[in-house]
Amino acid sequence: MWASGDWDTHSRLIEPVGAIVIERIALRPGLDLLDVGTGTGGNVAIPAARRGAKVVGLDLAPELFDHARRRAAEAGVDVEWVEGDAQDLPFPDKSFDRVVSTFGAIFAPDHARAARELLRVCRAGGRVAMTTWVNDGFAGGLFKLNGTFLPPPPGVQPPPLWGVKSHIEEVFAAAGATPDIAREVFDVQFASESAAVDEYTTTFGPYVVARTVLEPQGRWLEFVQALTDLIRRFNVAADGTVRIPAEYFLITIDR
Repeated sequence: MWASGDWDTHSRLIEPVGAIVIERIALRPGLDLLDVGTGTGGNVAIPAARRGAKVVGLDLAPELFDHARRRAAEAGVDVEWVEGDAQDLPFPDKSFDRVVSTFGAIFAPDHARAARELLRVCRAGGRVAMTTWVNDGFAGGLFKLNGTFLPPPPGVQPPPLWGVKSHIEEVFAAAGATPDIAREVFDVQFASESAAVDEYTTTFGPYVVARTVLEPQGRWLEFVQALTDLIRRFNVAADGTVRIPAEYFLITIDR
């Protein structure tokens, strides 16, 4: 799914979140950092490496690593790129000082298992940080829209559950941890409503995949209209552009 769109382009919308996460984890040169669901690395992995961390970027879609390697080379940093599953991290216990996942581990089908894995590979004295989209915000609406037209398969916990504080507390409590949960916001901006719709339908992997399913069914235009309505509902700009406050939870856990 994530290799179907253009994640390298789309991920730049959320790069401001990566900068906030790096500050909140008190990153220092020489620390070992794991970025789970790294994508093409621009959100956390590469900025963290530029600050002197020893970084491993892990993702389930190795097709994204070509862009990641190019971006790392352009930044003049070394990052180790590893194909792997957030539910079964291929590292020994206590391998990293900082374990981060910005909107990555939320896509693991088993939320409690993913939470356990993030904690398992973090050393004593280290910190885990995870960002999730607030369920009643714009991004939560994007995922609900996709789920309305294409419900997840049986046994898969949908990502919007991560946008509910009680769910976050429950899955980490099951792993023996108490998370600190802060509600944060940043603006997603586009030149126009049509530019926003085009961005999501051509670069966002879940929507690119949705089109391949819905268009043969004659439902794609209905989906696009629902997306347009969602963008219009959350847009706070009044000059023809689009500015949407995108709310998310920043979860931190000290080990």
